[in-house]
Amino acid sequence: MTVHYTYDQVADRIVAELGVPRPALSTLRAAVATAGRGMNSRVRVTAGMPRPQQGRVTRQVVFDVTAVETWLANHPARAARRVREALAAAALEDRQNAVDQARAAGLSWAEVADALATVEGVSRTRQWAQQRYGATRA
Repeated sequence: MTVHYTYDQVADRIVAELGVPRPALSTLRAAVATAGRGMNSRVRVTAGMPRPQQGRVTRQVVFDVTAVETWLANHPARAARRVREALAAAALEDRQNAVDQARAAGLSWAEVADALATVEGVSRTRQWAQQRYGATRA
């Protein structure tokens, strides 16, 4: 059993677990370098990525397998996907509550509008979603 992952293996695991295009190794290296700086509120594929282990194995930077697998299992993109699915599945009478939960989970008004547009089959804007479901509604 593998006890550590290299950058290449972490990139392969990201593709396998999250179903996204393979991130560039430079993206992974930059994520480690900028971890904890709060660069952007958008959920990035590298959000919350664990730091490499101290020291190197055969001159390579390595990551703890357990830390990487735990991170992927609890990745913020998975949570956002679950919230979007719950929003899309909400009945019309429960939609306000679903939108409130989606917003509390960090979805933007544009993401809310996209999820609702998919369900309704009608194009919606973020402004529409905010006016319809936002706190300032009449």
